[in-house]
Amino acid sequence: MGVSRILLLFVITIAMAMFVVSERNRIIEIGYQVAKLQRSCDELSEKNRKLNYYVSRLQSPEVIVYKVQSLKLPLAPQEDQAGMIAVQVKLKEDVVKAMKKVINKDFYTQKGVLVNCCSLHN
Repeated sequence: MGVSRILLLFVITIAMAMFVVSERNRIIEIGYQVAKLQRSCDELSEKNRKLNYYVSRLQSPEVIVYKVQSLKLPLAPQEDQAGMIAVQVKLKEDVVKAMKKVINKDFYTQKGVLVNCCSLHN
């Protein structure tokens, strides 16, 4: 009886040790996966920030005015000169608003990326 009990305890101890080692290996593997996903998140956040910058640059009034001029698109109907002046004044106001929005959006986007990255790391 004594030998069988010792053998049983030995087998149980070995089984528990193997379980602990396998769980430890799984934890390490999950840690590597988390690190890889964090790197991927950082890369995607950086790419997102760059794309937002390019989008805001393409939406900037200077680029839009350049495209309108290069494509020779009419800004207003040619028949109504008073309406054309009003449209040009409105366009100028819209350009000023858009410029302010682009500047604010750049600051907001940079802040948003930093907040998102910090919240993901926590």
